[in-house]
Amino acid sequence: MPKRVDHQERRREIAEALFRIAAGRGLQAVTLRAVAAEAGISMNLVQYYFPTKEEMLGFAWRRIVELTMENAGKTIGEAMKTEDERTIVRAYLTAVLPEGERGRMLAAVQIAYFAVDVTRGSQDPDQEPLLPHLVHAITGLLRAAQEKGDVPARVDPRLEADALATMSAGLVTGILVDAYTAERAAEIVDYRLDGVFSGDR
Repeated sequence: MPKRVDHQERRREIAEALFRIAAGRGLQAVTLRAVAAEAGISMNLVQYYFPTKEEMLGFAWRRIVELTMENAGKTIGEAMKTEDERTIVRAYLTAVLPEGERGRMLAAVQIAYFAVDVTRGSQDPDQEPLLPHLVHAITGLLRAAQEKGDVPARVDPRLEADALATMSAGLVTGILVDAYTAERAAEIVDYRLDGVFSGDR
């Protein structure tokens, strides 16, 4: 009886090969042929799943989003049990910081996609950006904390959420180039949150 092929798993394996190339050499090095060689499969098989490079890049980005949400979801889920807005905001900000070799690789791939957007001068409309989700979540948490008096009334929740999310994105880059350790990045997040959650009470 022929072995049953899990097509979704095969697509993910191809995406993993793409990640390894993009993390080390950028998206400009990604071709169907290069990914096939990295994955150890034939060019024809890659083309069976992804007839064009654009389709392969689109799937790989959606996979990055999926993995990021999965990884962050565990940390954020635990924080939500506390029902403490500061703890949850901290979880959102630190969950995106890369940990270990795989975390660094996935973060590098995200930056590789971002580099293409910078060169193009706009985001790919078919690639859902992650930052707006982070900003939306933090904005709601800051508003809730403000109603409790844990965040001063002078703070603009949306502007502060934008600033915190941008800071977190910058820390990701800092970790990848060894300007910061993950521990130091977490200290920076805590320092900033200490100022935001200074309270009116």
